[in-house]
Amino acid sequence: MYRRILYIVCVTIVLLEIVLLKLMHLGHGYFKIEEIPAFGAILGFLGSLFVVIVAKSLSKVITKREDYYD
Repeated sequence: MYRRILYIVCVTIVLLEIVLLKLMHLGHGYFKIEEIPAFGAILGFLGSLFVVIVAKSLSKVITKREDYYD
């Protein structure tokens, strides 16, 4: 139930970004790549994915064995 609502909200946000920023010309990017539809959503997703991957990698390096202090 909640997953379906989350998907609907995500798709709605992406569609609104495309409609409002691209078709109505409300936002103009400084660089050419910023004019790609849903660029902000894609960049945010890739950024959060990068943070999760780095955090998982660091947790393997930083964590100690369970009996480290014994």
